[in-house]
Amino acid sequence: MERGTTGLRQGSLYCPSCKRGNSQWLDQCEYCGTALRAPVKKPDLAKPEVVVIDAPNPWLFFGLGAVISPIFAFVPLLQYMGWFLASLVHELGHTLVAWFFGQPAFPAIRLDGHAAALHTEQKTLLVIVIGGLLAALLWHLRHRPKARVVVGAVLALHPLLAFTEAKEVIHLLGGHLSELVFAGIFFYRALSGGFTESNAERITYATMAWFLLGRNVIMNGGLMFSEAARRTYHGNGSFGLTNDFIRAARELGWSLEGVAALMMLFSLAVLPVAFLVWRKLDWGDAETGPRA
Repeated sequence: MERGTTGLRQGSLYCPSCKRGNSQWLDQCEYCGTALRAPVKKPDLAKPEVVVIDAPNPWLFFGLGAVISPIFAFVPLLQYMGWFLASLVHELGHTLVAWFFGQPAFPAIRLDGHAAALHTEQKTLLVIVIGGLLAALLWHLRHRPKARVVVGAVLALHPLLAFTEAKEVIHLLGGHLSELVFAGIFFYRALSGGFTESNAERITYATMAWFLLGRNVIMNGGLMFSEAARRTYHGNGSFGLTNDFIRAARELGWSLEGVAALMMLFSLAVLPVAFLVWRKLDWGDAETGPRA
């Protein structure tokens, strides 16, 4: 059909104003200029849409971990697994402290329930090497003021601790301090979601954290308030060795109860510190809330 005043061609667009047919490729009527198509709204790239995802409450995992962790203390097979995990972390702490102060060391864990960290005499050259590595790290962090202050303080204290009896006290307490550090890391992972952010992973982290923290709190409380617990502690050292807190008390000139009280303070600080680190590193802005 030929185009006329009101006629249409096959495949043409109908103008709503002048009633004439237009080529289907036109956006405006060639007779009156009326728009033939609705304008396409382009996305505003300057204002990306914020999607808020409702994450599970992290304290739920804390509660589940607290309920599950006592199982490791009462079920025989799991009890052994819990002991092995704690011993591995404990002896790793002793070993790292010994190396830090120039004393080559290695952990020894026996399957029948004995564990210890054996170290040799201090090597002055190794102390110097550790100091050099700290200095190199300080230079590497020269553009990060906060990290530089921390590493600088460690570098300054390193020789003062390494060449005095303080290193022995830190070495003796390093095992239980390592358990508390790992408990704090596991608490943080339970709060932040871990590597996969799966519920199973977060529950596992919370369970391990409560187990490590709980065994330290119970032990420290027993040593502080129970004569029976202190008698048991005096006689149950691995490989027939004297337990850490007894030797630390002798080095410091303190009572066993005093050392246990100091370690109890460290134990009670684990959860608040883990929460503060989570707030610092993972807390979202005011719009999205905390990232769990």
